[in-house]
Amino acid sequence: MTKNLNETLRAPFSPELQELRSHLVTLVPLLEKQPNWYGSVYFEKKSGKSYVVDFKKSNVTDQLSMGVVLRIYDGYTLYEQATDNLSFDALTKCAHQLVKRVESASNNSDPKYYQPPTWGDRLNRNFEDEILCQIPSTVDKNTEVHFGVRYKIDPRIVTSEERFKKLKLTLDKIKELAPKNNLSNEELTYAIVREGFHQEESIFIDRESNLSQTLYRCAISCVAMTGGDRNYLRNGGLGGLEATEVKDEEINTLLKDLSGIKNATRMNPGKYRVLFSPGLTGVLAHEAFGHSQEGDTCAKGRSKAWELYRSKEKVGNEHATILNNPAIYHNGAHDYTAWGSYFFDEEGWLAQEQILLNKGVLQRPMTHLTSSIRLGVPRTANGKRESWSHGVYTRQTNTYFSAGTQTYDELIEQIDDGFLVTQCAGGMEDPKGMGIQVGMLFLKEVKNGKVTGKYFRGPAGGDIQMTGYTPDVLTSIIGKSKIEFNSKNPDSAKHPENDCGGCGKYHKEVVVAGCGGPYLLLDQIILG
Repeated sequence: MTKNLNETLRAPFSPELQELRSHLVTLVPLLEKQPNWYGSVYFEKKSGKSYVVDFKKSNVTDQLSMGVVLRIYDGYTLYEQATDNLSFDALTKCAHQLVKRVESASNNSDPKYYQPPTWGDRLNRNFEDEILCQIPSTVDKNTEVHFGVRYKIDPRIVTSEERFKKLKLTLDKIKELAPKNNLSNEELTYAIVREGFHQEESIFIDRESNLSQTLYRCAISCVAMTGGDRNYLRNGGLGGLEATEVKDEEINTLLKDLSGIKNATRMNPGKYRVLFSPGLTGVLAHEAFGHSQEGDTCAKGRSKAWELYRSKEKVGNEHATILNNPAIYHNGAHDYTAWGSYFFDEEGWLAQEQILLNKGVLQRPMTHLTSSIRLGVPRTANGKRESWSHGVYTRQTNTYFSAGTQTYDELIEQIDDGFLVTQCAGGMEDPKGMGIQVGMLFLKEVKNGKVTGKYFRGPAGGDIQMTGYTPDVLTSIIGKSKIEFNSKNPDSAKHPENDCGGCGKYHKEVVVAGCGGPYLLLDQIILG
């Protein structure tokens, strides 16, 4: 298996960054002026383009962001200084300025010094083959280790003309298939197709490691509207353009549902049996014990989860297992990497799966460097930034429910009078009070184990909201599907599929995140 992984196409490290990398190595000894200081350097470059086509126009936008973060942890406080001036002299000056800041600070007693892991320490952990196959067998602290995401169709060589042609063909297909789904051209008031390709490169260096990674982030989305009603589809992942394929079947579903909600009935608020599609399941996982299990939130006393973790009080039933995993390199049955994945986080910690909730019992939280030290729990690869110019926090990557054993048809048959939900409309959580909210665009009626074809909107005619107390919601789960939910055979995929999306923290600090899981059947869920 390792041999085959090495023979695949992988995103290379850009040669023009090699000189900068050599300079960054020289900064670490400057940052570690005192024997117990821990210094590190992080470089980030994000570049890409977004292409948009609608009924009237097409356009493209370019994005480029690049900078370096220098860090010193002195046993008391983590200090950072960032700059986009990448000359050697400027970076050296920046390092000296940071050292002076740390030296002039007044610190408390009882320091908690940090020693970074050696490669021997790192390789004692179980990593995915996608990581192990890219680490040289003779690796040591001076080895430049590069991780590149796998791809099939190189997204760098496709011209803007070819991309616009593809998007226009997709838009034409939406218009062509609309009448076949009971939407006339006049009723299809708006449609837009958007594709993005971003290349993300980063370098992390400390006294024990010299890491780099190159990620290709590809996504496509289609939005269609009739009057004020909307529906969407979204595909994407890390890898090549194979992640942005849109099938006619997906467009038909988009349009059929849009036609259905045009004349939807307003629902009555109440408690219902509901089947969540994988996208909704993922949002539930993300909001339930994603945010509340972020270590910095726990360390600041802003999360009930830390108290519940220590008490081992159950917060869900046997179906309630939630994981966070930045190391999903095969997204469900797809041969591309999940949206929230990477090889190492922005503090140089290698990616690995973590269980957040195990059959209703909370496990240790996600962490980054300082939250790990403050809480006294192991590090995880969850140190992330919105960009090099923002602070680092504990953040989610791919958050999802574990798979079950049932098929989609078997779960539908268990619904006597309830709903199927397939499209999400956002979500919110209260880590301290344990409240949760998951938005839904529409509901599909289920009667006697059959989807009737009748659609429902919210009581006011808009989106529907699921609300509740998180432990109550997680205790209401009565069934989960397999990953390959249309097959009765054992799953061949290792991880459930994760949708592509974003995540904000403290009403800002937006990062990419994946969320997913199987189909999830819940009983007595509050909808309104």
